[in-house]
Amino acid sequence: MSTSRRTLYFGGRIYSPVSPFATAMLVDEDSIAWLGDDSAVAAHRDSATHVVDLQGALVTPGFVDAHVHSTAAGLQLIGLDLSGVTGSAELLSYVAERAQANGIIYGHGWDDSTWKTSDVPTLEQLQRAAGGAHVYLPRIDVHSALVSASLLSLCDVHSDSSRVSGSVHEAIRPVAMSLVNTTYMESAQEAFLRGVASQGVVAVHEMTGPIIASAQDFQSLQAIATRVGVKTVGYWGELASEGGIEHAIELGCLGVGGDLFVDGSLGSHTAWLREPYADRNSIGAPYLDAGQIGDHLVRTTQAGMPSAFHVIGDGAAEAFEAGLRAAVEVIGVPAVRQAGHRLEHAEMLSDSQIAMLNDWSITASMQPMFDACWGGTDGLYEVRLGRERATSLNRFSDLYRAGVVLAFGSDAPVCQTNPWITVRAAMMHHQSGSRLSARSAFSAHTRGGWRAIGATDCGVLAPGAPAHFALWEVAELAVQSADERLSAWSTDERSGTPALPWLGDDQPLPRCLATIVDGRTIYDTGERTPVRV
Repeated sequence: MSTSRRTLYFGGRIYSPVSPFATAMLVDEDSIAWLGDDSAVAAHRDSATHVVDLQGALVTPGFVDAHVHSTAAGLQLIGLDLSGVTGSAELLSYVAERAQANGIIYGHGWDDSTWKTSDVPTLEQLQRAAGGAHVYLPRIDVHSALVSASLLSLCDVHSDSSRVSGSVHEAIRPVAMSLVNTTYMESAQEAFLRGVASQGVVAVHEMTGPIIASAQDFQSLQAIATRVGVKTVGYWGELASEGGIEHAIELGCLGVGGDLFVDGSLGSHTAWLREPYADRNSIGAPYLDAGQIGDHLVRTTQAGMPSAFHVIGDGAAEAFEAGLRAAVEVIGVPAVRQAGHRLEHAEMLSDSQIAMLNDWSITASMQPMFDACWGGTDGLYEVRLGRERATSLNRFSDLYRAGVVLAFGSDAPVCQTNPWITVRAAMMHHQSGSRLSARSAFSAHTRGGWRAIGATDCGVLAPGAPAHFALWEVAELAVQSADERLSAWSTDERSGTPALPWLGDDQPLPRCLATIVDGRTIYDTGERTPVRV
């Protein structure tokens, strides 16, 4: 007869609001059974089947990355990483190194806003560099790409330039992804999931759909996620009027949306603005109007499934607001509040729109690394929008104070999946009025991700909660405010406030020692091996 697995952890620091001085924890199968002090460990040792000496390690809830594209992120990990490229000639040399007789060369991460010159390779230059292979190189924001002439010829679209965006890119992307070898694709997915597990991530929200990837891609990801152990929640980005609800249910997705695009991105000049870009006479690319948004919200709410819309520009935010208000007129406020709808990115929200998200229980799924990468003086935001508009993006603090649920993610492969860097980015927002404290940012990247999918019992270490957590080697703990240079206002345990790793530039980031999901270890350095008793 099998016995239940009960693991006793002691000799560390447990980050728990219900037991701020805890140094020990008992996990019974897949849930937390007890938190307390090492002095009380003896009373629980006899019931434990395994014992772990934490040796001073910090135990925290595991991170949730609330917006990822696993296949594309994995392809960057094992494929052609173009994030360090500084110009067209260098990019061509990278492609030439991968030249082959057939198949497809996939590379990701180039960012022309950092290039010394603004020219991009021609269709013919890319083709020559690649030999006989097709070339698909999405920009860092994945809202435009460089493509070869041969790939373009496979699609029912035309372009005189190797750089494609908008509807042309939407037509090319699924064709390009279909050319990726299945075995290679699965290797990429596994590389990504094992990578995030090694960073203390216990769950990801996969944003997929017919424009981004195939149904087969998501089914493959689900199987690999089960094997790796990272919980993977899917959102299928297709309008309900086009069969999105049925397809999402068939695939086992939680929601209908995620990257259901209302607009594009600022980097590719496809984010939908109310006023033209500062560096181009264009307002971007409106992909959905208020009528389509409202209809989708009504249908998904009535079907009992949450929607999620990709919204970057203020024009897109205005369209979402109009669509949401129209939906409320049809189905009422209570139904909308209970549905669990969410807004992805939400970079250019007005005061009234922030209040609306709170009033109607819409989660803001956001990426602090966007500001870290593109905010600040002379950053991409300022180049695209001008200084005045650029200072009003990613209003984390205003959203938090308004009561909006924040869920943080990476949008991998757009940004790296390092949760502590994401927490630090939220604390060091280029605009001081938008910064969060360490605790608020950490909560958004842990509990916020669970709340976004309706799992209100997860993301906190407390008796009865699911055992999703990580062990960390840390140099220093402190309670950090949202202030200049991460100023610590308390390190005194008598305050009763749980401390987090010090995230200043003068300290190394925490190192993940182990990641546990449902009480089972999915990643382990082997430095804290459970002893069977």
